[in-house]
Amino acid sequence: TGCSRNETASDKEIIAQIRRGENACFDDLFNRYHDRLFFYLRHFVGSKEEAEDLLQNVFVKAYEKFDTFDARRAFSSWVYRIAHNEAVNYLKRKNKKYFFSWEDIVSTKDQLESSSQERSPQEDWIRKEVRSEVRAALKRIPQKYREVLILRFYLDHSYEEIAHITERPTNTVGTLISRAKKHLVRELNQE
Repeated sequence: TGCSRNETASDKEIIAQIRRGENACFDDLFNRYHDRLFFYLRHFVGSKEEAEDLLQNVFVKAYEKFDTFDARRAFSSWVYRIAHNEAVNYLKRKNKKYFFSWEDIVSTKDQLESSSQERSPQEDWIRKEVRSEVRAALKRIPQKYREVLILRFYLDHSYEEIAHITERPTNTVGTLISRAKKHLVRELNQE
């Protein structure tokens, strides 16, 4: 039979046709979302060619997983979620060799306060990724190091305040912070 090719058909109507076996309607659905998804992916990954490749993957995955789509929900949310996951996975693979410096770690705190309006989705994603990596690495380092780093860099306590809180001499706090920084950077850069 083929698709009704009705420009005004809702997503739900087109989906119903696909579910009745009218596979030609996939083209209509994908054409409807092509430009918007391309725009989203292009801004997310920063490259036209990479966005085009990812968009093909999104449509293939949407086609393959179509039977898992819950028709009571919005198709747009579902297909954007697939696009988002494709972009994030792509960036993870691309940035796998990201090397963390102490400046990256310290800047994660500042980035929590800065406006996301000035950044691209890719920068936002990388910053979130660095923040979550730092949080995970903090959990893996010894308690004495974790404690002084949190007090110093996340809670902005002075060395004297940290000495008072931890009941250690101030020069010991300085040594601990220095070692803790090295420990955290090493932890983050392990494969």
